[in-house]
Amino acid sequence: MQYKIRKLDGRYTHREYFEYCVVFYPQMAPNNKGVLWFNNVLQWFTRTYGHSCEIRDWRSMLRYHHNFASYLDDTVLPDHVNFYWSWTNGYDDLRIYVKSAKELTLFKLAHSVDNTTN
Repeated sequence: MQYKIRKLDGRYTHREYFEYCVVFYPQMAPNNKGVLWFNNVLQWFTRTYGHSCEIRDWRSMLRYHHNFASYLDDTVLPDHVNFYWSWTNGYDDLRIYVKSAKELTLFKLAHSVDNTTN
């Protein structure tokens, strides 16, 4: 499996919610396996941390909740707003957003990087 890990700083969006992102580049993966790896990792995060939704929907639901926070309690926040992780599937790269180094370490233990090009 091949992926890159980015620490989210001032150059990246979603940095106020997540500390890292795991990036898969489908066009650079041998035998076009990038999409397969990304989907395997999505399943792993779902099994490990529960369901989440795509980052744009995640942020929209969170903003909607905060707009009505005086009328709603925290139990109304959808389950899909998972504060441990989210994801996006762009054309050029596929990303998994990860809350902190703790979750990232568990991911790296389960999915090692293979630097071979076969």
